[in-house]
Amino acid sequence: MLPERSKSHLFLEWASTQVFGLLPSVRPINAAISQFYHWHFNKRLANLETPQHFNDFLMREKLDPQSGSALRTQLTDKELVKNFVTERLGPGHVVPTLDVIRSQRQLRGAVFPTPCVVKPTHSSQEVLFLKDSQPTPRERQALRYWLGKSYFAANRELNYKNLAKKLIVEPWIDNGGQPLEDVKLLCFHGRPKLIQVDRDRFDGHRRDYFDIRGALLPLTMRKAAAGLPFPHPDLLPRMVEVAKALSGGFPFLRVDLYVVGDQLLVGELTSFPTNCTIPFRPDAADRRIASLFVDPDQDITPASFAAA
Repeated sequence: MLPERSKSHLFLEWASTQVFGLLPSVRPINAAISQFYHWHFNKRLANLETPQHFNDFLMREKLDPQSGSALRTQLTDKELVKNFVTERLGPGHVVPTLDVIRSQRQLRGAVFPTPCVVKPTHSSQEVLFLKDSQPTPRERQALRYWLGKSYFAANRELNYKNLAKKLIVEPWIDNGGQPLEDVKLLCFHGRPKLIQVDRDRFDGHRRDYFDIRGALLPLTMRKAAAGLPFPHPDLLPRMVEVAKALSGGFPFLRVDLYVVGDQLLVGELTSFPTNCTIPFRPDAADRRIASLFVDPDQDITPASFAAA
């Protein structure tokens, strides 16, 4: 099962990869491509000199040469990040790896251990769910495309530039037959400050934001809010502890978790959500979140956004 993506989105991805992939990786060109995407979604350029918005600050970090460091590269690779998580948290905090496919030849002969999930380690948003059968011809075609594509060429996130092209195979994990919520902690300078909860990602996707005590925050980003309570209040202290341990040393890092029973599993560590393009709404909330880059010790509550 492949999640549906609009034809316009797929065409933009293909066209940008073909065109931008011809251009060299130097800061002026990387910045111009990044600003093109920001303008497309916001009808303004990101302010890198005197940033005021969340994505202004985030893009400044993205264009810093350190965003392509060996450590950022490891955190971005969906296979190698598991080593980083285990080093910081100990064993038992990552989804097991069933297989890694490293070539088109290996993919041609691959028999997948269903049920499983397949995704590229060097890209973003692509995932294939195989419940009880092998991939269809259309799904095989998607896997071949994923294995050969360059996410960096189109999007210019330096942390993707030197990633090896691989497909990772993991067990299909759910919660007693129910889909898992994605629980993502937004951390500023090693301090978890907001929690994003994505529900029903592939069927009526909704997204809520909470403070680190589990109170619903009056803001949205890209998806409409569900307005539901925080789903795992008993695990909140542990989530904050895990996010703090993993995000230390980074101006911004999003720690993406799954909850399976009473177990926390780290799915990914995300450096530059939405490639620094989609703002929080309302605008005053976006500016308040942006201020965490400068003052990460401020307390964030629902009242923070009422004041804004």
